[in-house]
This record gives sequence, C-alpha cells and structure tokens, in this order.
Amino acid sequence: MKTESHNYRMLNNDEDADARIMSFFGISGVLSVVMVSVFLLSPPADIGVAEGQLAPNFASQAYESTWSDFELYDYIDQTWTEGAEGEWVFLLFIDTDCPYCFDSGDDHTNWHNQWGASVQFLTVATELQITGHSSSLKEIEDYKMKRDNSGCRSDKANCDQRPGGEHLWPYIDDLDRSIAKDYNLPGTPFYLLLSPDGIVQWNSGQHSNDQLSDPAAALQYHIGVPA
Repeated sequence: MKTESHNYRMLNNDEDADARIMSFFGISGVLSVVMVSVFLLSPPADIGVAEGQLAPNFASQAYESTWSDFELYDYIDQTWTEGAEGEWVFLLFIDTDCPYCFDSGDDHTNWHNQWGASVQFLTVATELQITGHSSSLKEIEDYKMKRDNSGCRSDKANCDQRPGGEHLWPYIDDLDRSIAKDYNLPGTPFYLLLSPDGIVQWNSGQHSNDQLSDPAAALQYHIGVPA
C-alpha cells in the first residue's frame, strides 16, 4: 500500500509538472505572437532629408586632428523625446572648390561660436561633378585648418585665405559622393538641422524665400538665442 501511495503522489507531481510546462509554452506562444504582431504592425522609419524624416545614416572617415572612423548615428539618440535634454546636429555640406562655400567660412565659424555648445557641427566635404572641382583628403584638412595649400576654390585661392577661423569640429570625407547621393544633394553649401533623435527639423533647400532661409535664423528658431 505504501508503494501504491508513493506512486500516486509521483503521478500527481508529474501531472502538475506537465501542466506547468504546458502553461509555460502556452504563455510563451502568446508572447511570441504579440511581439511578432507589434513588429509587423510598427511602421518602418520614414528615412529621407525632407523636414520630418529621419536622416539617413552614413559611415566614413572624419578629420579632427587625425582621420578616424565615423558614423552619423553615433551622434543620434532615437529614444529622445521633445523637451528632453539632447544634442542637436547641424550638417554642413561643402566642396573645398566651391566659391560660395569658401566665402561662407566666416559664417560657419560664427555659427559654431554661437551655437556650438549645444549643437554638434559636422561638415561633409564632398566633390561636385563640375569642371575644376578636384579635391583630396589633404585639401579637406587644409581647408578646415586654414593651412597653406593653393588648391582651394578650384586652385584660385590658398586654403589659408579662407574667411573665418579654423573649423574646430569634424570634417567628413565624401569624395566618393556616396553621402551626397543618399542625401540627394542639390549643390553646396547645403545645410540640415537634426533634432537629437535624427529627425530633420530644417532643410535649407525648403526655405529659399522665407524667414528661415538664413541658417542663423533657423538655428535661433529651433535652438534659441545663444547664451
């Protein structure tokens, strides 16, 4: 009789264990279905350069004092919410042979002096497909740091004559034009202001004839008056 009682208890325990296992698999199955449904129903990120879109990611080499690996999304926090602390990103697209970019060098310096404490400036140095535009990594370095190099502005100006001071923020290599293509670059200079989550809040190409056509006005509108 003791053996039968013992076996009966073991049978009950086995049945309880089976029930718990089946319950576990049932709950796991439901959770899996819910997670898959959320994934499938979540809209994909709207990626592009128009205002309201998530700026495309890109990876390249960036120059500060040396060249190093760079990825845009390292500067982006996609969990950021409006009103929270966070660093904005200002993308400046230039060509070292572009006369308009060259002449805007002092504006770039002034904007950085005013808003650089709360905005990450990033210059993307590309090469327009125009006769006489032929840059190099060395020319990008010298343009940025205002060093002696006769190749700037299509060999019509020395890089050390560029208006403004040394640009003390990263310059990103886009001599292969891969970033320019992804961003549908209309020309240079071209500017984008991104909120900390990477959303384009201001695109210079969308404000050619209004009060936000000036990048300084756009920075002041979105970031505020510099302290």
